[in-house]
Amino acid sequence: MFILSVLKDTVRLVPELFDKELTAALTSVLNEKYSGRVLTNVGMCIQVYDILSYSDCVLHPGDGASYCVVYFRLVVFRPFSGEVLTGRIVASDIEKGVQVSVGFFDNIWVPPCNLRQKAVFDKEENLWTNEIEPADEDEQMDPIRNYLEIQQEVRLQSIAITFDTTTKAPKAEPETFSPKSSGTSELPMKVIGSFIERGLGPVEWWAFQEEE
Repeated sequence: MFILSVLKDTVRLVPELFDKELTAALTSVLNEKYSGRVLTNVGMCIQVYDILSYSDCVLHPGDGASYCVVYFRLVVFRPFSGEVLTGRIVASDIEKGVQVSVGFFDNIWVPPCNLRQKAVFDKEENLWTNEIEPADEDEQMDPIRNYLEIQQEVRLQSIAITFDTTTKAPKAEPETFSPKSSGTSELPMKVIGSFIERGLGPVEWWAFQEEE
């Protein structure tokens, strides 16, 4: 789910930070810049893991701040292909499928083609459901519907990650996008998931088997 990514950046330290220990000051500035942002083709930044190295800090004429070139490692959210994630359903859409949130990231979608067999969309309830046919002796009964309810805990398998490079991002190096100002629904990073394999989907569906 999480990886460490090595980055290089030039950090501006304002005079108010001069009394702090240097690595602590650098970490504070970098966390403010990167935490909660998406780096294109890398992932969503969580926080600085450590500072690897930094140059001597220099002053620029007419600017009271100092500047350091820093190499550091970031904790990045980027599920690997095949990884199983646990989250909660936050939305249901007839075309997009089921949206899942893991708390800090909610642009996770299980498209209709990756739902379990016999999944149908109930337009009255505005929810996806799995229809189970009754046994032969009960063939007069309507199919049993197991709804994928909002806030239901689910497991999904990550099968792909896409980055929308057409989304406008703040000028930064490397290119980043912050949901803090634009809303998570516009995140240029999307995780595509699946409920198809055994044990995936609503946790409660499989709870009784895990207890046996």
